[in-house]
Amino acid sequence: MFFKILINVSDKRFRKLKLKNLFDNLTFYKNKRNWDVEIFTNDLVKDHFFISRLLGLKIVKVEKLKKKSLLYYTKNQSFSTTTKKFEISNFKKETSKINIFIPSSTAFGSGSHPSTFLVIRNLEKIFMKGKFKKLSFLDVGTGTGILSFVIYKLSNKKIHATDVDLESQSCFYRNIKLNSISNFRFYRCNGLNNNYLKKKKFTLIVSNILLLPLKKLAKDFKKHLESGGILIVSGILYSQKNDIVNCYSKFNLKLVESIHIKSWVSLIFKKYAIN
Repeated sequence: MFFKILINVSDKRFRKLKLKNLFDNLTFYKNKRNWDVEIFTNDLVKDHFFISRLLGLKIVKVEKLKKKSLLYYTKNQSFSTTTKKFEISNFKKETSKINIFIPSSTAFGSGSHPSTFLVIRNLEKIFMKGKFKKLSFLDVGTGTGILSFVIYKLSNKKIHATDVDLESQSCFYRNIKLNSISNFRFYRCNGLNNNYLKKKKFTLIVSNILLLPLKKLAKDFKKHLESGGILIVSGILYSQKNDIVNCYSKFNLKLVESIHIKSWVSLIFKKYAIN
């Protein structure tokens, strides 16, 4: 089920918040001194809360859309994101960097959102430092699969990814083929709630979702990380950083690095052995 959220903001607020950097799928039109902004989402609860409670904006209208209506908008928005090692876009292009092709879709994770870009930067950094002698990784809430593809391209190791959303599963399998990846395993489940994962541990877990589900997953992250393992999380506002750091510290997950862009932050935690 897909929705269009309509908000109206002043020109000053529109420029200050930089809304076009906060959402993957939106359109905006100048209306005298204000901007009419349409945000397209398949997670109304999450985005409604973010817009009204965290950004403090008044929602003018919420409209239910047919799936093809949302795809019309997303397919007509081109994007290209460049990091130190990668060129990520929704159209095929010649590049000297590692190319990842993510067609526009209704699943989250194009690389254009700051939260996704930050995780990729953190991944590039830890792989450059040679943190992993033996790598096994899990991408929780994979969306389009973009973070799994980045790790695969950096390591050439088998992909393990989860997502509860049926649309994500469809996008993931399509994008696997488009990026010529064959060594993978996708689990459609909520978080890590899958029989195959019950006793499995990983040296690296990544998750780009939101604060509340990230806090709920703290115990599972601890359980499924090897001692000395790395956890990278994103989808968090800078103002929420202390909240999640305090939460994870109770589960022996210690913050080792933090990077941010504007109001978004991505954090790297390490699981230390208990003395």
